[in-house]
Amino acid sequence: MSGNPHTSVRSRQVAAELRTLREQAGLSGAEVAKLLGMSPSKISRLETGITGLQIEDVAALLGLYKVPAATRDELLDQVRRAEERGWWTRQPGLPKLWRTLIDFEAKASRVQNYEALVVPGLLQTPEYARAIIQGIAPTVSESELNSLVAARMARQTLLTRASAPQFFAVVDEGALRRPIGEPGVMHRQLQHLLVVAEQPHVTLRVVPVAAGAQAGLRGSFVILEFAEEPALVYMENHGTEMFLEEEADVAAYRVALGNILQAALAPAATTELIAQIVTELG
Repeated sequence: MSGNPHTSVRSRQVAAELRTLREQAGLSGAEVAKLLGMSPSKISRLETGITGLQIEDVAALLGLYKVPAATRDELLDQVRRAEERGWWTRQPGLPKLWRTLIDFEAKASRVQNYEALVVPGLLQTPEYARAIIQGIAPTVSESELNSLVAARMARQTLLTRASAPQFFAVVDEGALRRPIGEPGVMHRQLQHLLVVAEQPHVTLRVVPVAAGAQAGLRGSFVILEFAEEPALVYMENHGTEMFLEEEADVAAYRVALGNILQAALAPAATTELIAQIVTELG
């Protein structure tokens, strides 16, 4: 892996945000470099996270882009804490647009997702996603609900682009049999899984209930792998989002996924089981 192994999650997140802010300001990297007396290559390194971020450089960029004070302070705080390994945040209710995860998914070359309770987000239908969100956060407003469903659907464009990552989804059979939403929602959701599973870059496997106790009982997680950056593990639970980046942590989750797969059905048997459940639902 040729990326900088010492670049933390915070640095990678700030670097991505700097690029977004520059583009929103309508400036090219060369124009920013000229205005701030930096080299174009330095701007590129700052936006890719290849080089370490310095408070002075980031502050200068944020000033040029006229970033609001609250956002500026948040980003500069992340730069100050960039050497801390791992990254987590708590938010009331549901994550707003799952922004950090979306950013990392967009850069990943491979995404491996194990879900114990629900269909993986990248494979959910709009009506299934809506029912899930309403069940988790029954007080969410209609406008917020629409935004959250739209965000989840926007995430799924990841699987339809020309440079789509390899997506490896493993889900517990219980999630496929749990009735979600109005009658017909689960039937259509499972039919959607059968269609998506035919895509060459998508692998879908189910852990049957008959497997009994297995490693997946410890909870859901996502392993994100990148062509030129260290891998990450993402977890979400009751309003807390967490990214793990230490090599030992990532390795432990790879082992956990391997153990889960020992109990999972092969792809062909998986589609047979899903088709069977679809038939049972009528």
